[in-house]
Amino acid sequence: MEKKINWGVLGCAAIAKVRTIPGLLQTENASFYAVASRGKEKAEAFQKLYGAEKAYDSYDALLADENVEAVYIPLPNSMHFEWVEKAAKAGKHILCEKPLALNAKEAEKMYEICEEHGVLLMEAFAFRHAPLVQKVKEVIDEGKIGKVKYIESHLTDVLTDMSNIRMNQKLGGGSFYDMACYNISTISYLMDLKKPVKVKALAEMDPERGVDVSNTTLLMYEDGTQAASYSSLNSYSRGYYAVVGEKGRIEVPCNFNCRYVQKFTVTSEGVVNNVEILDEKKTEYMVFCPDNYMLEIEQFGRCIREGEKPLVSKEETLLNASILDRAFEDAGGRSC
Repeated sequence: MEKKINWGVLGCAAIAKVRTIPGLLQTENASFYAVASRGKEKAEAFQKLYGAEKAYDSYDALLADENVEAVYIPLPNSMHFEWVEKAAKAGKHILCEKPLALNAKEAEKMYEICEEHGVLLMEAFAFRHAPLVQKVKEVIDEGKIGKVKYIESHLTDVLTDMSNIRMNQKLGGGSFYDMACYNISTISYLMDLKKPVKVKALAEMDPERGVDVSNTTLLMYEDGTQAASYSSLNSYSRGYYAVVGEKGRIEVPCNFNCRYVQKFTVTSEGVVNNVEILDEKKTEYMVFCPDNYMLEIEQFGRCIREGEKPLVSKEETLLNASILDRAFEDAGGRSC
């Protein structure tokens, strides 16, 4: 078996602690080699908890370690560009948390830098590696609901800690960046990465902090398909998406980063009688989902070792960033 890839983690964010590092430890092609924090004590706590070989008190020190082959960046959104650039110049392959950048222009530049230095870059959307959304796409492609006419995706939560980085404008906070990006990613994937011809959006702003706390984005495609995204940091928690076709609909009532056995329903063959829909056929699909974060790390490892293409491609990331840019502008939010 080929030598495992030595991973370094820049920062001790909650997502790294709770999901990404535990996922990494389950893989066959990755080793948790080093962690860095701006405080040595925190880095050493991560080192002890997960058994990393090295703990550094600066991100630069980790990047200087020649044994680190790939890095995971879970830093605040506003810091992604800086540390992707530094990691690329240090010759490290990069898995960077979503959203990759604060706008499409910034994302494009990040890819240019990585290509110039011969390293791979992938935006970390763990849910895209899961069999669940892939099975939904398969059902659509098989024509089981006919031509897609409408897609909706919801991701909401109630944030009570106002000191959280998601409420910090300077760190790239807000619901568009933190939550809507999941919805847009889902819609784009199910729409075969088509570019919408129209983007309309509304946003509820926190006047004190200058970030959006909820938003709705509407998309129109050239073939007439429409889509809607709703995300919120102040609404009852929900993860859900649905696809309506000419012959049926798909409903996926589960969180995006799900694990274990998940279910979704395909409804079709209903007969309209006045205002009632009769004799609908409901088919329930069950999908086993291994840890999405494990799948993500393993897939990126195959890209490094075997030349596989990143599942979340440059094309996909730039498309979604451009949609978010247009939504921000239409909602009257800050320039991103």
